[in-house]
Amino acid sequence: MHSLLELFRNFAQREDLAGTAFIVGGAVRDIILGKELRDIDIALKGDAPGIAKRFAHDINGSFVFLDSDFGTARVVKGDQFMDLSVLRGDSIYTDLAGRDITINAMAIPLKSSNKLQVTSEEFKNKNFKNSLLVTRYSSLDVIDPFNGQNDLLDGIIRMVSEENLIQDPLRLLRVYRFAAALHFSIEKHTLGAARKHAVRINSAAVERIADELRHILRLNASYDTINGMVNAGLLPSIFPEVGKDAWERVLPLYGKVEEILDNLAVYFPGYSDDISNYFHVDYRRVCLKLSTLFSNSEAAGNAALRLKMSGKEVEFIYPAASGSRRIPDLYDESKSSDKKAPIAFLKKFQNDIYPLIILGIAHAGLLSNEAEILSFCRKLLSFYHEEIRPRMEMMPLITGNDLIREFHLTPSPLFKKILTEIEDRTLAGEISSGEEALKAVRGMLKQGKE
Repeated sequence: MHSLLELFRNFAQREDLAGTAFIVGGAVRDIILGKELRDIDIALKGDAPGIAKRFAHDINGSFVFLDSDFGTARVVKGDQFMDLSVLRGDSIYTDLAGRDITINAMAIPLKSSNKLQVTSEEFKNKNFKNSLLVTRYSSLDVIDPFNGQNDLLDGIIRMVSEENLIQDPLRLLRVYRFAAALHFSIEKHTLGAARKHAVRINSAAVERIADELRHILRLNASYDTINGMVNAGLLPSIFPEVGKDAWERVLPLYGKVEEILDNLAVYFPGYSDDISNYFHVDYRRVCLKLSTLFSNSEAAGNAALRLKMSGKEVEFIYPAASGSRRIPDLYDESKSSDKKAPIAFLKKFQNDIYPLIILGIAHAGLLSNEAEILSFCRKLLSFYHEEIRPRMEMMPLITGNDLIREFHLTPSPLFKKILTEIEDRTLAGEISSGEEALKAVRGMLKQGKE
């Protein structure tokens, strides 16, 4: 059992709370699916924040107040946390009836949580959609008034009620989020309700909308979900900046970028680990995908600002949204006599070439010249990793202090010009030591005097 859950069960028994407390929501779903418990939600009668505060003190954990409307607070202990909220309505059945989808509308009484036993034999001959290890608990343990367990078995996302989606339209996004995360299909009446009420999504808080979108965008193989959200009218409602007629054009780019992100080792043998580590910074993957939906950086940036995304996210989306042409343009420049273009490009963007390369290959794939752009990008990556990055690590070979000491120069715009020229020659492999850099400066000053 999850150690924090065990601590709370013992605490609840001492406080005489176990009889009116329930494990609810995603934790129950994950228990049934045999997944590792991470997020635990407890619904109970009484003052949930007050109980959470006492529990946090009892276990020497941390207390965080979350939401006054739902009386929710969080207890953190080490790397685990648990959310406690006030039971909605007069019973657990009323509480579950107000939830979003059936697989989230189940509960396990806390008092029986120590009796949960896996009885998965009856599931062995079932055709569970995702071939996940599914565990089953007796009907006495799982309170399941909307047959969520059956929907888990069948791989179906089904609303508890249409009215619940109307009352909190953010749940429209959650329908698609869970479909994407679990690779489930959306039941036809639920899909119809999502389409019918899609325009209501903008009545939800923009921060909550952005957070649900992040959940979807960080997933692998989310193209079908994004396409479904477009067809339902959800994404056009969230992003009017895209334009009604543009979705058919931007979705293929989204799909191609995601395909590359999901297959880095295939596209970039030898460098996939570096690129993967770059995208381990969560917002980069999310924002790269999001940027593909916009034809220009201004529209992308405005959308990100409107959704109150973070400064880092906005800063990433702006250049990425206009980045599809950077690599193809560099490819064209490199075929000309200007051999310095790749060096200047790599100096400017450094590791930020990774999203630009992915966008460039994706863009080329839609224009049927993917093979030549991919070949160019692989050479560019090799040049960057094998030559440019090692040279960058050597810099600076000289500083402004060296110019003052060796050449008795005074700080001026000439400093920047000289140091920039030395950097460029270093990256080009023309100089590789401080002595060579100083010699180059002497030549530059002599030439300047002449």
